[in-house]
Amino acid sequence: MYRIYPTLLNSFAYYESKTLDSQGNILVDIQEMLDRINRVRKPTTAAQQKGIDFEKAVVTGENEDDFKEGIIEKARALLPTKYKTQFYSEAKYKNCLIYGYVDLVGSDRAVDLKSTRVYSPNRFSLNHQNFYLLGLKKYGIKTLDYVITDFEEVYKETYSFDNYDFTPLYQQLDSFVDFLEQNKKMIRDKKIFDSKTDNNQLSMF
Repeated sequence: MYRIYPTLLNSFAYYESKTLDSQGNILVDIQEMLDRINRVRKPTTAAQQKGIDFEKAVVTGENEDDFKEGIIEKARALLPTKYKTQFYSEAKYKNCLIYGYVDLVGSDRAVDLKSTRVYSPNRFSLNHQNFYLLGLKKYGIKTLDYVITDFEEVYKETYSFDNYDFTPLYQQLDSFVDFLEQNKKMIRDKKIFDSKTDNNQLSMF
């Protein structure tokens, strides 16, 4: 049994594709991938902090004046009228438990707040946080909205359980499990290998 969270799978997608950063360096090499699996603490980057600040400003109003006029209001207008924050979701696929916290859940939809330096349409179509749709279905939530800003404008992408093709995400999850087994000796955070769970109880959506 493997316990895996979506942002780790997103990191693996960068690793597999050898994605480059803005300086032309590989964003996630094998050491960085292992560090992320092992939860090695690293300083928060300026971009990461800006994203954290954006989410706080939208949800709590904290320091919203630090952003371009209208940005926070536009993002807030795309949220459900009433919502819960940091809503736990989990789903099972083969011998994997995919778990994590959705930013917001309200009415019949979930919302994930995102920031990016440059936005392009359908940016999150293969984001592994779309796995949240599997876990949220039992609560009657079948839609996941990404509310995204590049700090100049606000965008929205919507994905629905009823017409979303999870196949590419499942394939990458299978590849990640192979990676875990191949590099098991270098993985110090053994929480990702959950031997307590009875695999016979697992089911595939």
